[in-house]
Amino acid sequence: MAGLVSPCCGDEYTDNENGTSYCCDAIISEEGICYECKDHSELEIGLVCMKCEEFFDEAIEDYEYAEKQHDSYLEDRMDEEKLGL
Repeated sequence: MAGLVSPCCGDEYTDNENGTSYCCDAIISEEGICYECKDHSELEIGLVCMKCEEFFDEAIEDYEYAEKQHDSYLEDRMDEEKLGL
């Protein structure tokens, strides 16, 4: 069964609705003030990986993530063979 996952870890993700500011990566008050720099701020726009907390714009299908990981593995194997490891 295919589902959408984060492109970084292939894990669940969420929007940044109650997340951090774009200026300091800190929590924002209800009035829109960043708790870190005390300046007016807005939420960082995007999706957030639940595993590594990295921001990204678009989720990918889980099979796309698996293909990407497999391709990376094959590339690493080829590099190892070239280096004689």
